[in-house]
Amino acid sequence: MANASGLAPTAGLRASFTVAHIFPALWELWRRRELLAHMTSRHLKGQFKQSVLGYAWTVVNPLSQMLILTFVFSRLLNVPTGIPGVPYALFLFMGLLPWNFFAAAVSSATGSVSGAAGLVTKVYFPREILPIAAIFTKVVDLAVGLLILVGLMVFFGHPPAWTAVWVPLLFLIQFIFTVGLSLPLAALNLYFHDVSFLVGVALSLWFYLTPVLYPLSRVPAQYQWLFDLNPNSLFIEAYRRVALQGISPGTERVLMGLAISVATFVVGYYLFKKMEPGFADSV
Repeated sequence: MANASGLAPTAGLRASFTVAHIFPALWELWRRRELLAHMTSRHLKGQFKQSVLGYAWTVVNPLSQMLILTFVFSRLLNVPTGIPGVPYALFLFMGLLPWNFFAAAVSSATGSVSGAAGLVTKVYFPREILPIAAIFTKVVDLAVGLLILVGLMVFFGHPPAWTAVWVPLLFLIQFIFTVGLSLPLAALNLYFHDVSFLVGVALSLWFYLTPVLYPLSRVPAQYQWLFDLNPNSLFIEAYRRVALQGISPGTERVLMGLAISVATFVVGYYLFKKMEPGFADSV
């Protein structure tokens, strides 16, 4: 029987979930898109609640990070960009923006299910809405960062090249990867709260193994395989190619990124739904 909110009770949850159930589950998620939009709006309203600067932090945070890192790595350590004529500040911000989105989205999504205990125990709805709504919140932050990026590109005399039309497709691929990675982490964090701490450590290490602060060309040949296995390395290099260098990301690399992202999403979604029946008992 449905409750007052029109949602079926938790007891109606299926005990088994197979790969064949993924498309029906995605269709159910699409049907609940209004709920997803509502939860995203809730996240946005609560993100800077009781904050003096409010949404201004979405501008202050990336700009301050760019300024200090530019000073240290460009002025003190003299790290090159590997792209002739492109200032380090612009090179850096082009890498920071997608990385900050990824790191913030994964961190926020990891705690999304455990942070909504009241909803999880009282009513049934597709639980994946919780981490996906947390990720969509960071898309809004990313949009603000993109405005800053375009302003910087104009300021430094490097307006976006026409190949920047690739950016929406590249971001969609990165978004699919981010969701696929976040879903099982959100589920596991409900059972083992240490997961959120492990994610923080992993993201810190991952940051330095991603060419955000330095060009990929600076990586010694014997360590290139580490970066070939890193999807974020592929995404950031692709963003820089299409926006700063005016060249396509390469069909082979786009297909590789798409394959990694779709595989991550399918496995991550499957694991999330397999763990979902135990959520109410673990809160």
